Amino acid sequence: MSTEDHCQMMQNLSTSLLLRFTLIFNLTTSLIAFPMVFAASIALWKARVAKLFHINVIIIFQVHLVGFFLHCFSRIVLHSLDLYNYAMLEYCDMTPSTIRCFAFRIQYVFGLSLIGATTVPLIIERYIATIKSSSYEHMGCSLGIVMAALQVFLAVVPTSINFRNFSFEEPVMNYCMALKPGLVSHTEKAAIVSLCIQIIARILFHYLFKMNEVSLDLQYSTHKFASSPESSKKASIFMIIHMALFIFILQIGPEVEKSTYISLVEMNAPYPLYAVISIIVLLKKAHLNKVKLKRTLENHVNADQNVYFENFKKFLH
Repeated sequence: MSTEDHCQMMQNLSTSLLLRFTLIFNLTTSLIAFPMVFAASIALWKARVAKLFHINVIIIFQVHLVGFFLHCFSRIVLHSLDLYNYAMLEYCDMTPSTIRCFAFRIQYVFGLSLIGATTVPLIIERYIATIKSSSYEHMGCSLGIVMAALQVFLAVVPTSINFRNFSFEEPVMNYCMALKPGLVSHTEKAAIVSLCIQIIARILFHYLFKMNEVSLDLQYSTHKFASSPESSKKASIFMIIHMALFIFILQIGPEVEKSTYISLVEMNAPYPLYAVISIIVLLKKAHLNKVKLKRTLENHVNADQNVYFENFKKFLH
């Protein structure tokens, strides 16, 4: 692409209200999510509720949070630089360098992939916790380390596919993006495979929860939280909608304006907003559980002693 073409393209991108709104929105949510993810990561190891988790569950969730951390960090840098360039520089000087795009966009995509790669390792961990329920509480962290390595591997594969056609031939790019409209056949296949894996994994996840609930009566202390069907269902819906829309956007990419295509791709990955909402919901649930537990204990303490002994006798018989 000639210098004149780059300048014209940058003029179109920088004057697009839709693209500017998209960048501002995602930058704002990333700035909010970044410290929340960092705080959640610390709380995962230090908070009182962390004692309810097996170390293997903590490791898997930690890798999951690292995905959010990388994704939000790269978005903050990329979107901040783009918005600054659009506002302060001449059209011909706005183009980001290819090396910069590669360095931060690969973090962006790898973070997304790492978030989506949590399901399969968590299912494996839950299954092993089920079949070894009598001794699993006292097992070490070796399984968690193996599952973390599996998460990284499952994230590296789609990231590699996304960047297999990344070109360093030109020193600059119009916009930092791994995918170009019309050159996405391999990525479409990877997205479809990922979508199928997500659906199958979520079905197995729900089946495992039901099996554990019936056969083990939730013996493992972290099982109910880590395998919550409600939270799993919400995550399933989010991932399936995201991947389905992603495939659709790849299909219509060559037929729409580049600024519209970029906006759709960026808006279809609202993971910073997803992180903020997820953390707030978890904090609210933790608070409600704490209040419920406190009330239950108070009721037991204030209960009539005769009722207590009658219930105890019924339990013995």
